[in-house]
Amino acid sequence: MLQRFPTVLCVIAGLALFQAIPAPVMAQVADSTFWIERDTTIGADAARARVRIAIWDSGVDTVLFRDRLARDGQGRPLIRGYDAFKERQDLPLAVLPDSIAQRSAQLNRWLCAMDDIDSGVDSPQARELNAWLDTLTEAQEEAFYGTIERYSGYTHGTALADITLNGLEQAELVIARMEWWHGSPPVPCWSRELADKEAASIRDLLDFIVAQGARVVVMSWMRTERGYVRNLEQCAPDMPETERKALARYTVDRIRAELIAGMKEAPQVLFIGAAGNRGDALAEADQATRFTLPNFMLVGAVGQQGQAVSWSNTGPEVIIRARGERVPARLPDGTLSHPTGTSMSAPVAANAVAKMLAVEPGLSVEEIRTWLLDTATPMADHGPPLLHTRAAVRAAGGR
Repeated sequence: MLQRFPTVLCVIAGLALFQAIPAPVMAQVADSTFWIERDTTIGADAARARVRIAIWDSGVDTVLFRDRLARDGQGRPLIRGYDAFKERQDLPLAVLPDSIAQRSAQLNRWLCAMDDIDSGVDSPQARELNAWLDTLTEAQEEAFYGTIERYSGYTHGTALADITLNGLEQAELVIARMEWWHGSPPVPCWSRELADKEAASIRDLLDFIVAQGARVVVMSWMRTERGYVRNLEQCAPDMPETERKALARYTVDRIRAELIAGMKEAPQVLFIGAAGNRGDALAEADQATRFTLPNFMLVGAVGQQGQAVSWSNTGPEVIIRARGERVPARLPDGTLSHPTGTSMSAPVAANAVAKMLAVEPGLSVEEIRTWLLDTATPMADHGPPLLHTRAAVRAAGGR
C-alpha cells in the first residue's frame, strides 16, 4: 500500500541502489537471531598485522573510520580516486555541489523514508515524504529523483565500508574511488575517449589496490552496457542506435579485459563483486564483471531470514549468497541506515573473508574459497549456498 518508488532493485550510478530505514524500525531485524547465530566478532590482536581491505567504490567518509585507515610511511591514508571525467582526483569522497552538500541531513532522512516506503513500513518519515511528494509538480519531482540519485551514489561506498568492518577490529581500509556521470542530460556525455580512460583508470585503481597489500577487495559495481546506452540516449539523441550500442559494448569489453588481466596478476588477492539486482540470468546480462577467475567471485543476495529472493541475478558465476536485505550500515554523517541489494551482500562476504584472514593470515585464496563453500548452507532452491560467517571463520582458524 505504501510503495511508491521503483523497487530497491534498480541501478543508480553504476551501483546497486540501496535505500535505508531508521534504526528504531529495524531494531528487530538488525538483532535477528538468524543472523547473530551466523556471525562472529574478531577483536584486535596486537601480535598480528591488520588485514587490509580495499573498498573500491564511490568513496568512503574517512571521518567515520579515521582509526581504521591503512596509511603510508608518512601517515597519510591510502586513497586513490578518479572523477566523473576519469581524471585523477585522490579524494576520499566526491565533491558535491553546495546545493546538495548543504542538504545532506535532509537527504539522509529521505533515503531512510524511501526504504520504508519500498518495504511497506508505515513510519512517520515515510508518511511525511509521501505527503511532501504529493505537493510537487512533475518537474520538481524529477529534480528530487535526480538529487537523490546522485546522493545515493555518493553514500554508497561508506555503507559498504561499514558493513565490511562489522565486528572486525583486525582490519584497515584502502580506498579506491570511482565516479559516475551526473545530471540529465548526463555530464560527461560518453565517448570512445572516455571509454579508454575509464578502462585505464580501472586498471590503475586495481594495480593501486594490489600494491598496497590489500587481501580482500569489495567491488559492488557492474558497469553495464545498458548504462552507457542510456547516457548516450539522453546526451547524444542523434547518434544512431547501432553506434550507441557499439560504443557501450566497446566500453564494457575494455573494462572486462583490464579487470581480468589485473586480477590474473594478483592471485593472492580475493576480489568480491555484486551479482546485480535485476533478477536476470547472467548469461543475458551485460555487466563488465561477468566472468570467472579463481580469485574473483560474484555474490548473490538473500532476504531478511535467509530466503531466496527473485531480484538477485543468477548464473554459474554466482558462487555464494549472503545477507542482502536491510543490512545495517552508516551513511557519511554517521546516520544508521539499512540498505538492500547485492551491493550489500558483497561486503558481507568480504567481512567473512577478512575475519578468516584475521584468525589465519596465511590462508591462500584457494583455501578461503574452499572454507567459504564447505561451510555454507545449502539452499532449498538448489542455487548457490548461503554464507555462514561463523562456521567459515571457525574452519579457517582450526585448520
